[in-house]
Amino acid sequence: MTTIPNIRTEVLIVGGGLTGLTAAALLAHRGIDCLVVERHPTTSIQYKFTGISPRSMEIFRSIGLEPEIRAERTGDQQGGGIARAKNLADPDIQWSHLGWPDARPFSPTQPATCDQHVLEPILRRHAERHGAVTRFGWDLDSFEQDDAGVRAGILNLATGAKETIVADYAIAADGAHGTMRQRLGIASNGPGQLQHWISIIFDTDLPPTLQDRRFTACFIGDLNGTVTPRAGGRWLLALQYHPQKGERAEDYDTARCRDLILRAAGRDGIKADPVDIRAWEAAAMLADRFRQGRTFLIGDAAHLMPPTGAFGGNTGIHDAHNLAWKLALVLQEQARPSLLDSYEAERRPVVAVTLAQALARLQSWFKDPADRLPPPVPLVPDYDVVFGQRFEAGAFLPEGVSPEAPFEAYAALSGKPGTRAPHLNLERDGKTLSSLDLFGADFVLVAGDARWRQTAEEASRQLGLPLGCAIIGPGGYLADSDNRFATAYGLQPGGAAVVRPDGFIAWRSPAGTTEQATHLAAALHQLGLGGAGS
Repeated sequence: MTTIPNIRTEVLIVGGGLTGLTAAALLAHRGIDCLVVERHPTTSIQYKFTGISPRSMEIFRSIGLEPEIRAERTGDQQGGGIARAKNLADPDIQWSHLGWPDARPFSPTQPATCDQHVLEPILRRHAERHGAVTRFGWDLDSFEQDDAGVRAGILNLATGAKETIVADYAIAADGAHGTMRQRLGIASNGPGQLQHWISIIFDTDLPPTLQDRRFTACFIGDLNGTVTPRAGGRWLLALQYHPQKGERAEDYDTARCRDLILRAAGRDGIKADPVDIRAWEAAAMLADRFRQGRTFLIGDAAHLMPPTGAFGGNTGIHDAHNLAWKLALVLQEQARPSLLDSYEAERRPVVAVTLAQALARLQSWFKDPADRLPPPVPLVPDYDVVFGQRFEAGAFLPEGVSPEAPFEAYAALSGKPGTRAPHLNLERDGKTLSSLDLFGADFVLVAGDARWRQTAEEASRQLGLPLGCAIIGPGGYLADSDNRFATAYGLQPGGAAVVRPDGFIAWRSPAGTTEQATHLAAALHQLGLGGAGS
């Protein structure tokens, strides 16, 4: 009898796409053993996700990936905008400027354009450099879990070899067409399929300009599709097809796709060589639960959004970020397992309102494609969705009754627990940095009064939990360049706040009373922080 070897890891990640590799990069960066299983032999060659929001760039910045992503950027963030024409040879071109606004007043980093086929290898390399194991070309053959952990059988699709993975926790990041959500018995709700699309990656010698002006994308009226140019001549043509009219994905063979490329170009005599042809669906779905036992859903396994607003992939990145630091603290015995309950409590309501914004944009830009969308919610600015997320409940101590609005105004974040910490320009040793650069590794207490330092040290000892302390302003090593710290964080003189590793406010003592300072450790313990004996 052949013995199937057991491989032990702390976290099994099923799915090696954008969100699975983001989770692996974040976990490995924190020293957590993780293993990624992906049925495809390589990372994606399709563009798919392209626009990285500034909030997602803050996440990648926190693990040192911003320079590499910027260096490998695709597209033209400062290009000629979005064009609309019958085809690329049409003399009548209409121009618009869609995309993320300037984020400099609100973030230490700007948005980026980095296509998924470029971003995924960056994430994979980072994860592997920090000890993550990846199994590309392996499929999930079996999966079970109990109170002690998870156990999965995986199959090498090329050789037929089998392995058994034993882990403490699992992350389902296998996308919309994966099996994990069904294996876990988690249902979903929402409108479902909205549009059917074909993405054609092709090599061409077309210039990335229209009438001598660079373009980021062009809507092609003759095909009801979009052409996206890329450096090096490997472009994307995406267009809808309609099964209700008898159209099928399999009808888009190489010959037909080459003809469609020429029609989009509006002329013959050009290079038009299809490289990859893939069908996909614009859809809207929300899983009923984001957790089952020791397994957590992230990304498209947990939710699907139409591309309007560019919220889908970015939301998956935020899922991975929210979960990774919590898993790390629990596995490192710096937090109790109850902390993991906060993942679904925080993320699912935020995802629901983000999905509603994506659907509202779909209805404002296009006719309802399926005549089954819910009534649209009022639109809010993109950066309210990106920066202004407000948790309803979770790993924070709320102040009073939560406001009804699901997002805070991005230009006036309040510093309330359950919201992202505001960005401030600070100075240290003559160098400028962002307040957000203080966060990412551990919990950090921020205050303007140096007397909080001793309180933070005592709470850290009591909990057995690293707790940094940043004193901002007079008496501290961080100068408040714009004199905004107290106002932005909603603090009176002597007040303080505790910021989580993901940059969200966990606790605040606005007035800094003696009683509140004394109970700092108790407040953090209430969130599930500290070991079982703390």
